[in-house]
Amino acid sequence: MKRITYISRYAKSMSSEELKKLGALAADKNQELGVTGVLMASGGLFYQVIEGPGEIVDELYATIERDGRHTDLLLLDSEDGLEDRRFPDWSMRLVNLDAASHVRLFPLKAMIKAVFDQQMLVRNMIWSIERTVRYEMNGPANRDPLGEAGPSL
Repeated sequence: MKRITYISRYAKSMSSEELKKLGALAADKNQELGVTGVLMASGGLFYQVIEGPGEIVDELYATIERDGRHTDLLLLDSEDGLEDRRFPDWSMRLVNLDAASHVRLFPLKAMIKAVFDQQMLVRNMIWSIERTVRYEMNGPANRDPLGEAGPSL
């Protein structure tokens, strides 16, 4: 069994109703596929854990990568060969933190935003490291003064 965790930004604003619809569609499909997990929505960000048979989880993630509702998709974790599920009873539980009133869920909003911001920072640092080493190792004659565009923020 495999588990992946990713975070992404909404490509466009989504209403509570649109999020409910998305959660229901995912739950129905995942139940057919033997997949479980949780989808949290907060402040224009998705945070999702998907777990199930490896090939199916990989196919679902590839579908998410092509899904126009996501931008700045960042894979946070991928675990293979798992024995147990974290969310065995949830084919896909939607947790809309923007609509949640349970006080113990409030810190999750800040944590999800912090994870996204830190991962974007890491992505930009990796790009800078790779660009700098290529730039410096090419020598002055082969340097492109304008460089290439970095990752989106």
